[in-house]
Amino acid sequence: MSVIPDFVKLKDVPVDYDMNVESDLLEPVVFQEGTETGTGFCRFELQNKGFLHSQSKLFLSLIPNADVGQGFYPLSVGVGSLIDRAVLKVGNQVINEISDWQYLHLIKSMQISNETQKEREQYTTGRMINHKWLYEDVNNDDSKVLADRYGLDNGREYSSGQTVLKPLPFQILNGSGTGNVAISAADALKKSPTYQVDLSDLFPFLATNSLPLYMINQPVSIELHWAKTATARVSVGTAESVNGKPFLIDRNELKFCADYVFYAPSTDMMQRYAESNPSLEFTFVDYRLTKSTVDQAALTAGVVRNLGMANRLVSRVLTTVTRTGAGDDEVLNAYCADAQIQNADGVLEPFEYNIRYNDRYEFSQDIDNHARLMSLFTQTESMPFVSKKEYTNEGTGITSKTFFGRQQNLGGLAGVGLSGRFNVYATRLTAGRIGQQGIELHLKVQGMAGTTHNIRSYCEYLRVARLIDGDFQIFNV
Repeated sequence: MSVIPDFVKLKDVPVDYDMNVESDLLEPVVFQEGTETGTGFCRFELQNKGFLHSQSKLFLSLIPNADVGQGFYPLSVGVGSLIDRAVLKVGNQVINEISDWQYLHLIKSMQISNETQKEREQYTTGRMINHKWLYEDVNNDDSKVLADRYGLDNGREYSSGQTVLKPLPFQILNGSGTGNVAISAADALKKSPTYQVDLSDLFPFLATNSLPLYMINQPVSIELHWAKTATARVSVGTAESVNGKPFLIDRNELKFCADYVFYAPSTDMMQRYAESNPSLEFTFVDYRLTKSTVDQAALTAGVVRNLGMANRLVSRVLTTVTRTGAGDDEVLNAYCADAQIQNADGVLEPFEYNIRYNDRYEFSQDIDNHARLMSLFTQTESMPFVSKKEYTNEGTGITSKTFFGRQQNLGGLAGVGLSGRFNVYATRLTAGRIGQQGIELHLKVQGMAGTTHNIRSYCEYLRVARLIDGDFQIFNV
């Protein structure tokens, strides 16, 4: 009898095995549209056959509102702006559940290279934080040697005297027939881009594990909670607003493309694998969100927030600060991580950041240097493909030219264009299991735009799932 490979671990599957892929376009078994003030809901039920491929896709599209001529998906998360919460269930047990999923998606999207965003992501997911140098001199004349500014890059050229980067036609959610591309109102309602979200982006469990559906006796389902229909789903061009003008999900385009993989289908290899593995164990990470709202005075004085996670093995903590009130009139909508604004001298106000757990601080001295903060992000996650100006709001460089009429940089202020919109506080924990007192976030930030802010902290912790004789069991490590 030949050696049976481990089909669950994606990296361990031999490349020379015959494989068949069967794709099903699944309709939601339950669907409820969101409202202006509340989230919606849908559920997909998977068939218990084969191995579920981690690159299965969720297809999403919106119906453009007839009163809005210049709508587009927020460039930081793309079509991911529609998903507020994602849940993966086996039977009644939750494997992965991520709340405020768009903001975690923002952090993961920062790690996609410029080339990938330009050549792939803007067509498949709607994300487009990629840049190009703008070769022009101080008189806005073309130059072959001087590039003192950079800006967004969707494949179109910036030209001399041009003050706007025009969107590609497919990027526009045009419901009125007017705007950047004038078409008939009837055609405008029909022409809306359909984008996709990878299953592995929704659930970290499936980034490294292939789920053996044919070995599971319980129903496997995917539950999605939709973002609010107004302001939270799209951004709009100048002279536009979606207040009271909902963008609804196109039910005709809402599909889940489930790819079921069958290895060596001409043999009994999969049956032998099931018989030789009556008990399987999966180790994976999940994210727990802690969210609070503070005013600027409290943030300036310094806040201490308990993130919980007692008795759990937490590997990292990711924190963002987003001013309330950010919305559809900005290129990133509210899906950003705000840095400070520059003062009159062009300098950022001080900040202090630390993590405390197990009666000790992660850093012997509070982090108060933006360069150190960016190094921590690289060590915790990976290299962020955003500029210094976009991460910390220090210096200059981003062009003031517009996209959909929205300035990419406006007076160096954070919370307007791209400047200082990707400031993530990231820490990889080093002291092992968390004690009874949990994790404390210590944060003091001065000079933020806005009066109130949402602080979101995602704690990545380890979990174990066991598949024993077709039944799933979930444990925290």
